[in-house]
Amino acid sequence: MAKFGNGTVFYRFTLNKRGNAGSNPAPATLKQSHMQKEVSTEVIKNLDSNVVAVIGAKNIEGFEKAFLVSDAIGKLKELLTPTYMKPIMNLQGNALGFKTDKDKNGGYDEATVKNCLIEAVLIGVQPVGNQFNIIAGNMYPTKQGFKYLLDNIKGLEYTVTKQLPRIKPDNSGAAVVCDIEWSLNKGEKQTKSIDFPIKMNQYMGADGVLGKADRKAFAWLYNKINGTEIPDGDVQDVEGRVVSSNIHEKPSEEEIELKRWKALFDDCKTPAELLKYKEQPMSEKARELYEEKLSTFLD
Repeated sequence: MAKFGNGTVFYRFTLNKRGNAGSNPAPATLKQSHMQKEVSTEVIKNLDSNVVAVIGAKNIEGFEKAFLVSDAIGKLKELLTPTYMKPIMNLQGNALGFKTDKDKNGGYDEATVKNCLIEAVLIGVQPVGNQFNIIAGNMYPTKQGFKYLLDNIKGLEYTVTKQLPRIKPDNSGAAVVCDIEWSLNKGEKQTKSIDFPIKMNQYMGADGVLGKADRKAFAWLYNKINGTEIPDGDVQDVEGRVVSSNIHEKPSEEEIELKRWKALFDDCKTPAELLKYKEQPMSEKARELYEEKLSTFLD
């Protein structure tokens, strides 16, 4: 059984030559099974130790942190062979694993999933329970992911109280005030009220709006405590905005893809968030949208 942090990633079963769990294997099979178990256990231990080395190094900064993260990324890439990635790929497109914006088209290739998986586990989220999504080839922690991160901060006590959502008449957007309270190690309680804007679609109700508000509040609090700027995301943010409003006219794949890129670019609030997409392959029209969005930060 392999684990990243506190979460189970996958189980490895050893089968006999017929592909079944044999009850009376021959001595040679027993020896082979024992060897396979030892190898898999060693790999699992190496995976865990490299992840823990990074997420446990809270007080390390600068080049020391850079070399530590770089070393962990290199080792995880080496250890996560196709054999170990196969069960991870089975998690793709499932809420018990992780969702992507390409689930309807078979999901992402192994190399992309591996890179996003490594990024996810090294910030502390799990590959199960829909704690991160893959959108435009990038990893985004979800509401479940940020809650998991917050729940695992030692000494943190927090509450998020949401007020009633204010929804626009055309269901194009909403706003929710979240009252966030937190304290560390029984220290002074801090409070913050934030009015979060929420993008909607015609099929989203109040529950969906409140769920997005939770995600934004959890992300804000985690970044506040850790001094980070990790953006939040969910594939529903993209899927909800690429549905044609004209039931008689089905949009082309190019139009859907262009709308998907536009939605992603529109969600970027800082140049750093937008630059994550710079090296991603995209059409010429999508690249024009990217440059147009980038220019707004340079004005």
